[in-house]
Amino acid sequence: MKQYIAKLLVFLCFISFTPMKEMIKVPLLLVHYYEHLDERPNMTIGEFLDMHYMQGIVFDADYEKDMQLPFKVIDFTSLPLFVFNEFKVLDIRSNETSFFVKTKINASYRFNLSDAKIQGIFHPPRFV
Repeated sequence: MKQYIAKLLVFLCFISFTPMKEMIKVPLLLVHYYEHLDERPNMTIGEFLDMHYMQGIVFDADYEKDMQLPFKVIDFTSLPLFVFNEFKVLDIRSNETSFFVKTKINASYRFNLSDAKIQGIFHPPRFV
């Protein structure tokens, strides 16, 4: 019984806090498509999706039905909100300095390669 309750709670969280909530509206999309097929019998599903999702918001006679389609309106009410009521100041200053200043700049370097095959290919840049 606990396993079924856990699966139900995970499913409810998955539906509530993800775009899967919009997938519940897919039957509305199909019903609205069939309504448009009654008006224009030769309309393809591509034309329907283009009309409702690629043309922007169109204020026409079925505007209310258009806004009920999946992914037409972004709903931020189900996003988790974190509130922190304590304010703590972290002091990250240090009394000691752990760096050193190098007085001599080394402009030359050694390019040691142990493999003879690679040594023939890669060479350090030559200065004129």
